[in-house]
Amino acid sequence: MNANDVASEGLGLISRLADEARSVAVIAGYVALGAAVLIGRSLRDAAGETWRRVSSLGQRSREQETRRHRAA
Repeated sequence: MNANDVASEGLGLISRLADEARSVAVIAGYVALGAAVLIGRSLRDAAGETWRRVSSLGQRSREQETRRHRAA
């Protein structure tokens, strides 16, 4: 084993480590993207449910006002 073999082996190890680090970064990016999508959908659903509740409350109060005016 000479110096060229050792250097070649060292470069190969560094190359493999760099590839693994890149793979971990890509996977972490996909996990973060998935989490952001899930959070976004949850927020959208919560906002939609809140809007439905608020709008249904407004309709009830309008219906009551209409009934009062008709009764008077």
